[in-house]
Amino acid sequence: MPFSIAIAGKGGTGKTTLSALLVRTLTEAGTRPLLAVDADPNSTLAEALGVEAGRSLAEIREQGSAPEGSPASGIGRVRAVEDEVQRAITEAEGFDLITMGRPEGPRCYCAVNNLLRKSLNDLSHNYAAVVMDNEAGMEHLSRRTTNDVDVLLVVMNPALPSIRAAERILELSRQLPVHIARRVALLNRAGSQKLAEAVEGPLSGLKAERLPDVPQDERVESAGAVGQNVFRLGDDSPALAAVRRLVGMLLPPNSIAGTA
Repeated sequence: MPFSIAIAGKGGTGKTTLSALLVRTLTEAGTRPLLAVDADPNSTLAEALGVEAGRSLAEIREQGSAPEGSPASGIGRVRAVEDEVQRAITEAEGFDLITMGRPEGPRCYCAVNNLLRKSLNDLSHNYAAVVMDNEAGMEHLSRRTTNDVDVLLVVMNPALPSIRAAERILELSRQLPVHIARRVALLNRAGSQKLAEAVEGPLSGLKAERLPDVPQDERVESAGAVGQNVFRLGDDSPALAAVRRLVGMLLPPNSIAGTA
C-alpha cells in the first residue's frame, strides 16, 4: 500500500505550494513513483509542479452520470471508466498527477463514484506514496474517493481565523468515514517571533501533533507571483529546507525518504 499524505487548510494558507514542495522533496529523496492528487476545486497544483493538468475526474464523472454519455452497465462500464482515468494522468519525472476537479452537481453520482473510487484505489497501488492537496471541506475525503489516510497535514498561517479553520478541519476529520492514522499541523509562512507568540495560545489547544514551522520565504512568494514552479527554487530556499526536514518526520522510519 502507498504511504498517503492529505494536506488541508483554509484558503490562502499556501497548502498547494506546500503540497508541491512535498512532492519535490519526496521524489528527490527517493520516494518514487509518487502520485500527486489535486483535490482542490481551484486546481492549481499542476501549475505549482510545472506540468499541464489532464482531464479532471469531475469531467469523467459528469460524462459517466449523463444518460447520453454513460457506457453500458457491467464490465464494459468498468473498463470505460478505468481507461478514462488512465488517460487523465499527467506523467512527469518521478511523479504523476491526477486532478479531481469541481464539486458534484445535481445528478446522481453513486454508480460512477463507486467506479472512480475503485479505479483510484487500484491506481494508487502502483505508487510508493500519494500526496493529496484538499480543499478545507475535504469533500473528496468525505465522499471516500480515496483510500484511508496515513497522515492528515493541516496547514495554518499565524492568524487566528486560519487557526480556527484548522480546528474545524480537525473536528471534521474525526467525523469522516475514513481512517486517519495520524493528524499533524504546522504554521506556514511563519514570520516574526512576536506574531508567533500572539497565536501560541490557540495553537496549544489544537488536537493534533505540532510540526516545526515553515518560514515566510520571499523566493517562494516571488516564484508564485510569476508562475514559476517549485522545481525552479534553489536549494537556498528556507521553505524548501524546512519541508526537507519535515519529510523525515512524516514518513515511516524504514522508508527511503525517511532515512535519506
